[in-house]
This record gives sequence, C-alpha cells and structure tokens, in this order.
Amino acid sequence: MKKRKLFIKSLLFTSILCFTLISCATTNQEESKSEVISGFEEEMPAEEEVIIVEPTAEELFLEKLSGISIKFTSTPAKIKKGKEFKSSFDVLVTNEAGEPVSDFALSFKYPAGKSGSQLVFETTTITSNSDGIASFIPSNTSFAANAKITALPSYDSELNITEEELAPYTAEADFLIESDITTRGAIMFVFEFTESGKPSKNSYDILSALRKKGVYQIGNAPISDTEYINASKAKIYKENYEYVGSEIGYLIGGTVKFVCPVEKIEDEYKATLCADIYGIDMKTGQVIYENKHETSATGANWNTAVTNCKTNLTKIVADAIMFGL
Repeated sequence: MKKRKLFIKSLLFTSILCFTLISCATTNQEESKSEVISGFEEEMPAEEEVIIVEPTAEELFLEKLSGISIKFTSTPAKIKKGKEFKSSFDVLVTNEAGEPVSDFALSFKYPAGKSGSQLVFETTTITSNSDGIASFIPSNTSFAANAKITALPSYDSELNITEEELAPYTAEADFLIESDITTRGAIMFVFEFTESGKPSKNSYDILSALRKKGVYQIGNAPISDTEYINASKAKIYKENYEYVGSEIGYLIGGTVKFVCPVEKIEDEYKATLCADIYGIDMKTGQVIYENKHETSATGANWNTAVTNCKTNLTKIVADAIMFGL
C-alpha cells in the first residue's frame, strides 16, 4: 500500500513536470515567433504615394501631331518683281496611314515685303480642305526675293514650343521673285581694289555677268571717280541722279577687295576676296539691297588663284543682285 502511494505521487509529479516543460516550450516558441513577425513588420518599407504627372499643354499638342506629314506638293515658278504668281503654294497634310487630313490649320510664313534692304516676313493661317490640301497665293510681289516659304502646324502663341520640336512637321519651298532690273536698267559704281588696297577700276566682271543675265541697259555710273569711293550712299545717289534721273532703274555701288594677301599653301596659291555691294532705287533714293559676299579659291600660281576667285565671286554677286534689287 505504501509503495502504491509512492508510485502515484511519482507519476503525478512526472505529469506536472512534463506539462510545465511543454507549456514553457510553447510559450517560448510563440514569443520567438511574435518577435520575428514584429521584426519583419518593422523592416517592411512604407507604401510610397503614387504621383500622377499630368502632361503639359505642349506635350498634348505634340502628341496630336504624331504620324502627321506636311509637304509642299506644288509651288509656282519664279516671277518678275511686280508680277502676280501664276499658281499657288500647295501643301498636303496626311496622317500615319497616308490619308489626307482635312480641317488641319497650317501657318504659312512668307516674305511679305521689305524694310530697307531686309525682307519682312508675315504669317497667315489656312485650313486644309477635304483632300488635305492648303493653298496660298501671296499678294504683294513689289520686291525681289530669294527666300523660303514655310508651312507648319498652327498653335497657340502661349505654348512654349521650339522650332526643333516642330521640325519634323515643317515643310519649306523656294520663294523667288526676280528683280525688274532687266527692264529698268542700272548704273554701276563698284570699284575693284588691288592686293595692296588701292582702288583700281570699276568691276567689268560684274557688269559683264549682269549683261549675260539679260541686263542690257547697264553701264558705269556717270559720277564714278575714285574720290567718291568713301562718299556716303546719299551723296553718290544725288550726284548721279542729276545726270540720269529716274530713267535708269537702279544704282549698284560697292567695292571688291582682297580680304588678305594671296597665300601660298604648299604647292598652291589661295586668294580670298570680299564684295560689299548695295543697290539704290533711282526713283525713291532708298537703299533696297545690301550684302557682303566672301569667297576663296586656289590656283597653281597667283594669277590663277585670283582669277578663279573673281570668277566665283562674280557669279555669286550677279545672282544675288538679280534677286535682291
């Protein structure tokens, strides 16, 4: 009996001990698990706020142009000063699929006149028709010009859009109005200078080049002495006007000078000349053309280099005068 009581007590003690050990182990595991979860939650980054950036007005405008193509399909031939263009400048607008786009507003930027010797540009807006064509005929042709007319999408002036951004959607074409010098004639006072910087003679090369272009009524100015080289344009005009009045259309004045002495570079010679040319309308006395033209050329010797340079410069000057006066 005594042994049985001892056995029961021993068994009871063992059970309590096991329960206590299991309970402690479970509690430790739960605490450890809780610490891990707690640590994990602390390490998790906070959710970042998503910021939606709205496109700018400029970006929205350029997005609408995606796939748009703008090109000149027809341009008028050159005309004489004071004559009308016989046809229009036509621009075609198409989409990405090559289909015509109607009701598309285009801005045409074109020469509209002159202020002194400088071209003045204006802009007009024209909307494409059902065939995607926008047509424009400038009305003022009372001046000479060798310039470009451009067509690009019209946009609000408040938009901050650059020429570079619009370049893929900009088309350009030649805008040519030739001077009426062939019918009105001209007198010349363009002095050539020697390499040492002394005035030599009136430029027969330029005079001859203009004659070849159909300016038959042309010759040296009545007053063209070297003493007038440094005189003002107004004085030169006034002195010559007393002789020819407005019967002759234009006075072409200026100089042709060596920019620097002819250089010898290895086995060749190099010449560089500059023509400083102006043109005056004999009716009004206004300077309507001013330009500097510089060019270089090489040759086997001094004479060849200078001759080649004069030939190149003469062509440049003659062409510029024909579309400048």
